[in-house]
Amino acid sequence: MYNEKYEEFEALLNQYMPEQENQSLRRKVVGTIIGKDRNYSYLEVVGEPKSIRVRTEELKEFNVGEQVEVIILAKIEEDDDEILIASKRKVDEEKGLEELNKAFEEKKVVTGKVINKINGGYIVEILGLYQGFLPNSLAETRDEEIVGKEVDLIVKEIKEERRGRKILLSRKEVVLGEELAKLSKYSVGDVVTATITEILDFGLTVKIDGIRGFIHISEVDWKKIGNLSEKYRVGEQIEAKIIEISEEKRNIKLSIKALTKNPWEIIAETKKVGDEISVKVLKIERFGAIVELIPGVEGLIHISDFSWTAKKININSMVKVGDEIKVVITELRPEERKLKLSIRELSKNPWSDAEERFRVGNILKGNVVEVKPFGIFVQIEEEVDCFIHNSDFAWVGNAKYSKGEQVEFKVIELDVASQKIKGSIKVLTESPWEKVTNMYKVGDVVEKPIKNIQSFGVFVGLEIGVDGFIPVQLLSKTTIKNITEQFKIGDIVRAEIIEIDNEKKRVKLSARKLETEREKEENRELIEKYGTSSSVEE
Repeated sequence: MYNEKYEEFEALLNQYMPEQENQSLRRKVVGTIIGKDRNYSYLEVVGEPKSIRVRTEELKEFNVGEQVEVIILAKIEEDDDEILIASKRKVDEEKGLEELNKAFEEKKVVTGKVINKINGGYIVEILGLYQGFLPNSLAETRDEEIVGKEVDLIVKEIKEERRGRKILLSRKEVVLGEELAKLSKYSVGDVVTATITEILDFGLTVKIDGIRGFIHISEVDWKKIGNLSEKYRVGEQIEAKIIEISEEKRNIKLSIKALTKNPWEIIAETKKVGDEISVKVLKIERFGAIVELIPGVEGLIHISDFSWTAKKININSMVKVGDEIKVVITELRPEERKLKLSIRELSKNPWSDAEERFRVGNILKGNVVEVKPFGIFVQIEEEVDCFIHNSDFAWVGNAKYSKGEQVEFKVIELDVASQKIKGSIKVLTESPWEKVTNMYKVGDVVEKPIKNIQSFGVFVGLEIGVDGFIPVQLLSKTTIKNITEQFKIGDIVRAEIIEIDNEKKRVKLSARKLETEREKEENRELIEKYGTSSSVEE
């Protein structure tokens, strides 16, 4: 591709060449311009009998009367007159070739004008005489538009070929040198003015005195930024601090946020664990609320830090985005950018002294806050509830309670670890069993109605809530074949208490014992009176 394009501009170059050169006539002379027309200019040269003609386009910068150096190339006959053909351009080319070779050998910078963009690179005119090829790989444009502009270049190669001279150019070394020179002016920590050239999702590309720079989104602000396009625009000038210089990449990394003090350092100097502070709710998540203390410092209120006692927390019912709320700092590690906060720490943990205040046996009062099929929840104080099962309402019967009703109860279970209290209302009164054990003792004779008849015995009502049991073999001295034929519910039975089992809460009675003792008594009376008994003692 390079050869084809070179041939194109070589053909253009040849249009400037005069007619076929005559090497025997070739010589440099200095002549005075004596006339100019649209196509040709004429020179008078001392010692030359013939007039010398040069293309006017080669002498655009010269006027009639001025002297100019040219090279005589050929001789022609025109209207019976001989004319010498000369070229100012050839003189310039020889001088330019010397300069070009010197620039190539010494790696000197030359200036060229980019005249055209072709596949693979650019056609550049150098020294106003030669055209060379500047490949894309050596152009260092980085999307810069250079067609029509003058640029500094290095001559990488000069190759003489049969069809002309090929010149390979490079801008890379020049740009590299310029950028390195510019980079050397700066140091890490310098504050510079940069121009935004592009806004990306992850940062800003900028230019500082022609040097590429980049500001990562994490270096824009101490707090998180969602969309950079909402805050900045291309072409805007900004102040930033240099945080890294890469000579290899010819790039500078900058930071805008470094111009201000790290807010975490401010917090480290002014706040400590245990401080009560105000924060703004930024976001509500499933696991807690994200809040802002000051711009750039965010913290977390974990769901477990909203309440001392609530088992199920609905964060949205407690705080809203935008709310200003009071919290307590529970963890502060600025070096890790970690801040944990608590709402519940604003109040005393009601369970901290629960062992004393809610110990088993304490009698407490509270209002019913929830009624369930299996029991009630009674609020003892803010965030502390006690559960009372239905079976603990009363010793006998089915008591009922309503929401808002005040009740008195005794603590019967306390689990501080699980924050659970269980109470009983019925234990505040004497239990039927306690009443029975206080009223009766073994040997007492009672007369009580039958409440229940079973094949193995009968139950008699001693007191409300406590029955006594008479086994079938202790119901009568005589053998009972069919218990239901001899006894009916409601029948009054006279029996003696023969056992009180406190562990099983059971009272056992015997009617047979009373019959036997009565018969013995009757026999004693007969013996005393008649000297005989009514039956043989068992």
